[in-house]
Amino acid sequence: MKRFIMLLGFISLLTLLTACSSKPSLELVNAKVDIVTDKNKVGAIGITEGDKKGQELVPTALYYEFKIKNNGKQKIGGFGDKGLQVKIEPNDKLVNTSKEIVGFNIFDPSAYEGSGVGFGSSFGGEIKPGKSREYILTFDLGVSEENSQVPLRVPAKEALEKLESNALDALLLVMLDGKEIARFDLNKK
Repeated sequence: MKRFIMLLGFISLLTLLTACSSKPSLELVNAKVDIVTDKNKVGAIGITEGDKKGQELVPTALYYEFKIKNNGKQKIGGFGDKGLQVKIEPNDKLVNTSKEIVGFNIFDPSAYEGSGVGFGSSFGGEIKPGKSREYILTFDLGVSEENSQVPLRVPAKEALEKLESNALDALLLVMLDGKEIARFDLNKK
């Protein structure tokens, strides 16, 4: 009976050690946030009707840049569905600030319906051992010109500054295959 208990304990210990060593060792090297109105960074919205048909509107956006490093010995991620993804999980203060300034929670993709603007992301699907990768998330806040296709107007400068000052009141979630593998408190960066 003692041998059985010792064997069971050894197997449990081995399983625990294996599970701990397989956890990715990611490090958030840098986190920046800015309010931008730059076609090269956030794109443009083509006007398809009216007297300005064919012209473009460049939205103003909350623009996050993250640099994440793989401190492990194996690559993390891949391509397609196996790629790494990042997601902002705002705290209540940031959600409320977003609702107050823009009129809805900009971190909820379904909230953009009917606004004429949207959100975007840009990142590599894998990080090789000892290497870093940049990840970008953008959340459109509106456009400066009045247009029926894009009813959401950019908030006043003071409101944008308030949103920007609260923009790091959130967690950055790193996802692989739809599962969270790391989280970083942006307030601590």
